[in-house]
Amino acid sequence: MNRQEKKRLQDAFFKKVGVNVATFKAMMDVLPDVAFYMKDEHGRIMALNRRNCDFCNIHNELDAIGKKSNELFPESLARSYVALDRTVKRTRRPIIESAEEYAADYSNDIDMKSVFPLFDRSGRFIGTACIYYRKHHANSSPDWHGILKPVTEYAQAHYAESITLERLAEVIHTTPSNFRRHFTQTFGISPGRYLTTIRLNAARNLLEATDLPIAAIAAETGFFDQSHLSKTFKRERGVTPGEYRRRHRTRSNS
Repeated sequence: MNRQEKKRLQDAFFKKVGVNVATFKAMMDVLPDVAFYMKDEHGRIMALNRRNCDFCNIHNELDAIGKKSNELFPESLARSYVALDRTVKRTRRPIIESAEEYAADYSNDIDMKSVFPLFDRSGRFIGTACIYYRKHHANSSPDWHGILKPVTEYAQAHYAESITLERLAEVIHTTPSNFRRHFTQTFGISPGRYLTTIRLNAARNLLEATDLPIAAIAAETGFFDQSHLSKTFKRERGVTPGEYRRRHRTRSNS
């Protein structure tokens, strides 16, 4: 599906929802700490705000339009994400402040989600809308990490250091090959990709909350130097660290 087809799909859905939906979505886009999405009755994403893109490492909204959660996230995450939508679809009732510990960016944070049913003018169910915010849970990893919980807690505490596969395997007293296999099956990504993700999370938080030079942020978050951070940030998040900081400073001043 190309960009024009995605835009037409989104516009058709917005028309069903009502005349004020575009205004409501624009409001969601300027909120600094609230994530938002809409899905149609088939579970396809119809709208995301900028903050949700940040949390889910989606470069821009159109990249996700028309896709289902299992097309964007590993099965271990997608299963949980669709559960609330399915419940709302079945009951036609909203779910308020449900704790979701499967963070898309593999942080230890908990997402507090509220999901609402959407209806057209005739009262027919046409999809769901969700808003959520983050509750920081700095030290303890979520329970779904299972036997890998000591590993993720170690990684979250030591991401600024050089961490080898062998060291992570030692944390749970197994071989590197067994560890890599079990980690990838559980999280849907490799241990190396996980370490990169949590380092980028830490860099993202420092870019938003501090005036530290980018070189200092690179040193504090486990990257070799500013160039390494910038190249990785651009590849994974679609913008440079400087662009990301400017975007969030502009939004927080809106």
